[in-house]
Amino acid sequence: MGSFRRTRGRQVTRRTFPVLTAAAVMAGLAIVSWPPSAGGGAAEAAREVRPPVSDGAAGSVKPPESSSRTFDGLPAVGALFATDSAGKLTDHTCTASVVDSPGRNLLVTAAHCVGGGSRRGDLGVAFAPGYRNGQTPYGVWRAVAFYDPPEWASSGDEDSDVAFLQVKDASGGDKRVQDVAGAMTLEADGPVSGRARVVGYPSSVERPVACRNRVEPYSATQLRFTCAGFPNGTSGGPFLAGDDEKTLVGVIGGHEEGGSTPDVSYSVTFGSKVKDLYQTASASSAADADS
Repeated sequence: MGSFRRTRGRQVTRRTFPVLTAAAVMAGLAIVSWPPSAGGGAAEAAREVRPPVSDGAAGSVKPPESSSRTFDGLPAVGALFATDSAGKLTDHTCTASVVDSPGRNLLVTAAHCVGGGSRRGDLGVAFAPGYRNGQTPYGVWRAVAFYDPPEWASSGDEDSDVAFLQVKDASGGDKRVQDVAGAMTLEADGPVSGRARVVGYPSSVERPVACRNRVEPYSATQLRFTCAGFPNGTSGGPFLAGDDEKTLVGVIGGHEEGGSTPDVSYSVTFGSKVKDLYQTASASSAADADS
């Protein structure tokens, strides 16, 4: 079990931020979503005021957990693998999720999982949704474009540690990953506070882990999730909220590139920066898919 979550590059230096209360941070803020019926990320979504993520009706949710457990996985969440010169999978070093998009070919993960600087071409990265015990039940998908905020590319800004990957069927077919594995709905523009399920793929384990607990604001730009058992490899893992646990409100990353210990995980708050990046990635990946 690693002492920090970054799998590539320098060791993370811990930095501290003022801890804000949920009430102070959430006052006056809203959550925005981009369903396909509204044109996906290619169109500007109207702001929709919604209540904070709820804990659900009494008795309808499982009690909070203090440590992650292995499970069989989710179709839309998978491991990110490095690939060799022949395109074969080597080690899985991070986690990603299929996010609903017009092109049906987009993933969200932590920017530090891939590097810095938006680019196209063979990224040497592949995605295996629903991966477990060496099996790839929903295929393997080759990353062909990377979209990250300019603040991450230029300075590794921890408030910009989120990115999108466009993927194609590694077998050469014309299938779209969202049609095969499904997708999560991205929501942003405001901190959330409430129950969520966090999922990730530890590098040393061949099955994913998950934990349900509360997500809380750590600062005006970061979320915090306390649950043991999220070591190296879980970066990019989704924070899944809502009654159906299909609403994606964060990914492991951000402060200390996700956390300096496996016990506390962080995420960039999905605000306007993530919204703009999603729209750019959605429009570009949809245009490529239709060309």
